[in-house]
Amino acid sequence: MLAQGSAAAELAGRVAVVTGASRGIGEAVARCLVDAGARVALLARGRERLERVAAGLGAQALAVPTDVADADSVRAAFVTVAREFGRLDLLVNNAAIGRLHSIEEASDADLRETVYTNLGGPLLCSREAVPLMKKSGGGQIVNIGSEAVLNPFPLLSTYTATKAGLELFNRGLRAELRGDNIRVTLLRSGATSGGFMEDWDPDEAARAIGLWDEQGYLAFAGAPMQPSTVAESLLHAVTRPAGASVDTLELRSAG
Repeated sequence: MLAQGSAAAELAGRVAVVTGASRGIGEAVARCLVDAGARVALLARGRERLERVAAGLGAQALAVPTDVADADSVRAAFVTVAREFGRLDLLVNNAAIGRLHSIEEASDADLRETVYTNLGGPLLCSREAVPLMKKSGGGQIVNIGSEAVLNPFPLLSTYTATKAGLELFNRGLRAELRGDNIRVTLLRSGATSGGFMEDWDPDEAARAIGLWDEQGYLAFAGAPMQPSTVAESLLHAVTRPAGASVDTLELRSAG
């Protein structure tokens, strides 16, 4: 488990895996961890963008192109982490898909990819990470959730359902690993700029925003946060002294 002291002192020599690390929260978290002294394996599907981000972070960062929805891809990624870094101290399950559709409009691919990525990804990555953490003497898993579970938005019901499932997995995993010196944290985040919203079709986004505004969902939403704000909060959570655990951290726009 991470020890007491400054973030740089605590993370020096530690190894982290961050999923969805090619943009948004994942990229910001990877940058924050590298700046604090950690060596970081960046996982995401898009090789070109991922390698560009890793190159910008320097020698402490390693691009590991991975589809977290695919068990073989995840297994291969963690074999690479073990070979290149020799240990694992922190896993950040961040990769997520959020597609706009009503349930009757959802294609097979929409449902399969959303569920397999948002919920299956953390299950697969945690399964591979835990044995490495046990060999390292402990560690921490952070699951990036969403405040959408508190107020599910229309046209994002599939996404919200996966994030609700992730919260239950987080609770069960925390209890399961309590005796193994592995802390488990849920970071329930409000909306941030960038991330999967970059992939939304402009017409679909306009339809969704109009519906949310009409039904009052945007009244207290505030402006999207910067991904760096979430990353800095995560850094605080994972550098708590031994014997202390941030079980749930909620972060939302105050604007």
